[in-house]
Amino acid sequence: MIPFMSEGRNPASFDPNTSTLRPFAAGDVFIGATLLNNTEDDHAGRGRILQFDADLNLKGVLWTEGTSHLVGGLSFGPDDTLWAFDSFAWVVVRVKPNGSPLPTKKFADRPFGSVQFLENGNFVLVEYLKGSSQPEGLTTRYPYLPDDPESVGRGEIWEYGADENFVRSYIPEVHGGVSGSMGATHTTLASDGHTLIYTSETGPRVMRFDLQAGTQLADLMTLPDAAPGRPPAMVFDVEHLTGDKVVLPLGTKVTVITEGGEEVSSFPLDGFGWALIAPGANGATVYAANWFTGEVAKVSLDNGNILARVTIAPKCLSGIVQFQG
Repeated sequence: MIPFMSEGRNPASFDPNTSTLRPFAAGDVFIGATLLNNTEDDHAGRGRILQFDADLNLKGVLWTEGTSHLVGGLSFGPDDTLWAFDSFAWVVVRVKPNGSPLPTKKFADRPFGSVQFLENGNFVLVEYLKGSSQPEGLTTRYPYLPDDPESVGRGEIWEYGADENFVRSYIPEVHGGVSGSMGATHTTLASDGHTLIYTSETGPRVMRFDLQAGTQLADLMTLPDAAPGRPPAMVFDVEHLTGDKVVLPLGTKVTVITEGGEEVSSFPLDGFGWALIAPGANGATVYAANWFTGEVAKVSLDNGNILARVTIAPKCLSGIVQFQG
């Protein structure tokens, strides 16, 4: 399928002063695709969330307010509000289903990067960063915490009530990823509703934490060491799929495993850099995004065929989700 990128539908043609996000329709795909326009900081720019239909035809754009860097960690709340995060500015972006944004909010001076909603009406915000390491080979720099000036984050889980007041915090294990500064970067809830499944982006582990008991669990999966001379094995995103299955982008492929760690299926994708995943609304597809190329592909879970694809821009994609309706 040739992506629909005619005049007025190419992201580069959107007026940066005008948001054109439409009311959410079942099947719409939302992608955090910040316009990286700061020559001194390769992760900084005008925050932007793009809206596509299920076949990746572009429908609209939201220019975010109060953000400074990559806007990612997209997910929907129980009321169908779209949530997104700027882990550098420590703010949360929220958009109502009619397409209108709520005021950008800072819950705390912490680099939150994802949210999960619990059955009791509470929700957890999870820190994207941990430690003091700054990324090598990049011009961007993570801000240090006001209450811990040698740390860019603590990798903690903060629980909030439905009234958005702080309840408690948890300290999970994290791997740190290649940079050593990655916290729990990508999260999802298991089918039991209280086991957090998460990754430290670019690390080899898929980890688990029981939010009900407040305890660390054994890893769901750890990738084996790569053969000599080969790039290290990496896990990026993780999402609950259907039933007891979760789906992972592993850089060069999409893999489905059970919550017991057994592989169900795996499909290769062209090139390296497939780092984001979103389950399709029908349970038969996923949307995968490539960090390096900026490509997004709608992939069949039956045979791995690509059903639709679009290219946005390199190194700006940091969140993707499909609206279930």
